[in-house]
Amino acid sequence: MERHDITAWRARYLDKIRINRTVEKRPVVYLDETYIHNTYHTKSCWQSEEEPGMFVSESSGSRWIIAHVGTKDGFINSALLMFKSQSKSSDYHDDMNSANFLKWVTEKLIPNLPERSLVVMDNAPYHCTQLNKAPSMSNIKSSMQEWLRQKGIYFEDTWRKAVLFELIKQNKGPPTFAVDELLTAHGHEVLRLPPYHCDLNPVEKIWSLVKRKVADKNVAQDPKEIVKLTVEAFESITAEDWTAQCTHVEHLEEYLKNDGLMDEEMDRIIISTASDTETESDSVSIHSSDSDVPMAADHNYSIKL
Repeated sequence: MERHDITAWRARYLDKIRINRTVEKRPVVYLDETYIHNTYHTKSCWQSEEEPGMFVSESSGSRWIIAHVGTKDGFINSALLMFKSQSKSSDYHDDMNSANFLKWVTEKLIPNLPERSLVVMDNAPYHCTQLNKAPSMSNIKSSMQEWLRQKGIYFEDTWRKAVLFELIKQNKGPPTFAVDELLTAHGHEVLRLPPYHCDLNPVEKIWSLVKRKVADKNVAQDPKEIVKLTVEAFESITAEDWTAQCTHVEHLEEYLKNDGLMDEEMDRIIISTASDTETESDSVSIHSSDSDVPMAADHNYSIKL
């Protein structure tokens, strides 16, 4: 069963998207990161001439990290970030940190965004770097005191960490993210996808198209050629490709709105069940009062001395 907080997050996300499309009408910009290996290629196999070869994604060889953004009209020009991985980790997210991400946002994203954009992104750690993050119980006491002092919140030096932490929880408020502050300062707004809902980001399907195009031409699997092939693949993605994927996501959003209808249906069932129970209870009460069975009131429970 789905966690209630994720259900609520999805409902808020869908409401915001709906309001934006009907009222605010900000340009929706989808942001994401991925990776590509120089060993991507198309494997030949027996098949009809109309069918493409099998796409082979081997997690070996050199790896490049990619960040990009797009709208229903296509990728945003000059926003592509592509660099060679220096990490041996299997998780490509380890190659991107908050400093690199914010540098890209500042230097390549913001200068090229449409005015008043609504920037959709997931909850990767480097997307969620907090400003003046509230201390937790794992922090030392002096850092908790300093946070409270900066907020102008009264405390006594003799108070224990548990007491200080209760004060922190009461006063920390919602988190403030570095990228949100940066984009808001330039007139944009950030909207985060609910967890486990990457299918609501059309760029996920666009990545597959790009990697397929690279694999089709990556015959030599030469690391020196992978950047050129990848850039060419990005340039070949059309506005029609993006429109098709954005339309698919809109249909999925409409389908997910049925969550609200499910709530209403469950309420009807609960009300109906409660009503039936009350009717049955009333029936039993009436039947009992009309019977010849003596009631407690008919008996004398006084004790004779």
